[in-house]
Order: sequence, then C-alpha cells, then structure tokens
Amino acid sequence: MLLEGVAAGLLARGNDVDDRGLITTPALEFMVKNTPYSAGIMITASHNPPEYNGFKVVDSDGIEIPRAKEEKMELLIHRDRWGASYQPGRRVINEGRIESYFEKLESQVLARDATQNLKIVIDTGNGVAALTTPKLLRKLGTRVIGINDAIDGEFPGRNSEPRPENLGALSKIVREEEADLGIAHDGDGDRAIFVDETGTVQPGDRTLALVEDELLRSHPGAKIVTPINTSMVVSEIAKKRKGKLVLTRVGSIEVSRTVVKEGALLGGEENGGIFYAPHHPVRDGTIAAVLVVNAIVRNRRPFSKLLDRLPRFHMVKEKIPCKEEAKSHAMNILKTRLKGRISSTLDGIRVDFEGRGWVLIRASGTEPLLRLYAEAKTKNRLQEILDEFRPLVLNAVGDRRL
Repeated sequence: MLLEGVAAGLLARGNDVDDRGLITTPALEFMVKNTPYSAGIMITASHNPPEYNGFKVVDSDGIEIPRAKEEKMELLIHRDRWGASYQPGRRVINEGRIESYFEKLESQVLARDATQNLKIVIDTGNGVAALTTPKLLRKLGTRVIGINDAIDGEFPGRNSEPRPENLGALSKIVREEEADLGIAHDGDGDRAIFVDETGTVQPGDRTLALVEDELLRSHPGAKIVTPINTSMVVSEIAKKRKGKLVLTRVGSIEVSRTVVKEGALLGGEENGGIFYAPHHPVRDGTIAAVLVVNAIVRNRRPFSKLLDRLPRFHMVKEKIPCKEEAKSHAMNILKTRLKGRISSTLDGIRVDFEGRGWVLIRASGTEPLLRLYAEAKTKNRLQEILDEFRPLVLNAVGDRRL
C-alpha cells in the first residue's frame, strides 16, 4: 500500500519511478549512487516491530538525506500543496536487479578458496537480508545454514532487532552445528550482529574494533568515525594502530556524512552498523559479514580468539522514562549540576574519568526517555559510576516520568 502511494505521488509530479521490489537498504543506497537516479526511497521501519513502518529517503550520493533536507521535506508535506504534472512519469519494474551491488561485494572478499572451509549460520530475522548475505556466501562456496530466512514483514521467527535476548535460537544452532560463525541481521539488512563459535553473542562495538584493527594494520593513519556512545575499545585500537578517531553525534546519518566529509576508511556504531568507505560509506550488514569473514580466514583463528586479543571494558546502557516535553528541562538541570565536569556536549552530556571510564546522558530522539551509557575498565568502577549518576538522572527527571 505504501509503495503504491509513494509511486503514485512521484509519477503524478512527472518523476520516473524504478521499482526494485524487495531489496535491502544498503543495496538501494548503492544502486542510487551508481545509477543516474536523483534519489531513492526505502519503505521500512528497519528493526522496529511489524506494526510500524516508514521511509528512508536516500540522496543522489547514495546516503540518507541530511537532517536539514528531512525537515524541509516534512514542512512541504505539512503544507499539503501539491500540483500534478501535465506529463506523468514512467514506472518500470526491475525487481531484484542488484547485480552491480553483488559484484562490488564479491570484489571485497579475500582468499575466496578459504571461505569454502567455513560453516556459517545466518539468521536474517525474516527480513530482506535473506536476499543478500546467504546468497553471497553460498556463491563463495561457504556452507550456509539459514534460519528465519523466509521474508515475512510480520517477523514470525523473532523480533527484528538483533539483540542478544532475540538471538537464542541462533546461538543454539551455532553450538549444535559446530559452526565457525553466526550472523544476525535486522529487518532492512543494514546492520549485523555476530555470534562466535561458542554461541556467544558479541557486542557490536567489539566487532567494530576487530574490523578496525584489521584495516588499520594495512592502512595506518586512516580515519575511523564512530558516535560518542561507542566503547573505549574502539579508541584504544585507534591509538594502538595509529588511526585517527573522529567522534560524531549518535545516528547513522551522522556517521555516513562524517565518513565522507573526513575521507575516512571506516565508520561504525555499537548497534552493529559498519560503514566501509571502499564499498559505500553507509552501514551495510552484508559488507560487515564480508569483513568479519575476511578477518577469520586471514588470521586462521576462531572468531572468539580474534576478539580475545582486544582490550576488554565493561559497559551498561539504561533507559530512564521521561515525558517528551520534559526532556529538555531534565537535560538543562543535569548541565547545571555537572558544570565543570562535562567533557563534551556533542550529543547530550558526557563526563570522562581520565581514561578509566566515562558516562553519557542523552535524550532519545525516538522515544520518551533519557539514555544513560556508562563504561569502565573494571566492574567495580562501572558500578561506582552508575551509583553516582543514576540518581542524578532520576532526580533531574523527577515526577516527569511516564
């Protein structure tokens, strides 16, 4: 229904429409950049439950439109002033036509013969990544075991958000099949979370740090872009490999645009988003899978052993309910109380503790709540940070909770 509505509106304004049918967000973004089209529209709610839906609008460079353009578009919609063209546009159907995207993916694979020795379980969560990652790895000769691979927008297999609590079946099958790796995607295929050979779900920022470590070995001095809420393991690897770390506000658009602006090699988020510029500077769950497979075959070591080489930190992420209209007031109270200790206001309020840990408090952009992130080198230090800052946030919110 949404597809037909969007297509009808565009055609009526005299625009041509190329309907690619079911496709992942990163595949659409790649196609927009590498074809003469002006823009792209992805109908998706990404990782959200099936009762939600929405649109991701892609600019001519194959990256989601900047915030300013998004606001301008919303303003035009609210004005509700539209005129039809005397000459309607033309609609063509090219469902499933993503050959150039696949060719570029294949070109990033190292040691193709070695991938034939791997056994990988892929949980696409009934999302459209079933059209990309399993297909690519099977083409390379990898033994792939697919679960939740029937595309179904009701997401009958699991919640479409690839969080540890939703990946029990994937972990179990990885162990039972003695697989080398498990891969879980979200609904529109732009993120990937990995499960090691022991069945342990690995945090997205540790996978990012592993990919960062691998790439900086051969590209010392390269720039790495990541949001301000990412684990210290990413900054530690950047220091170790002489990389240059660039911090952004939270959000995939922020990372993508900064990767382009800074000429960075890699971007990444703690939620499983990997932005690999030589492929396309957007988060792409399938290129993330390729980079992790490359690391395994290059090092000839199990995934868990590769991750064991990385520094280890302890992190907690909490949600504190706060009425939408009270978010700004609560954040202002915190700024006043923490004055003199704040190390960054790039996105929310961040306090650093001389390399031993940090805390970040920011208002959610999508939900009526404040987010509290804390990380430290030891569990005891992490608990001390939480014991100090959780009451501060609760007091700032006060009776303005839901």
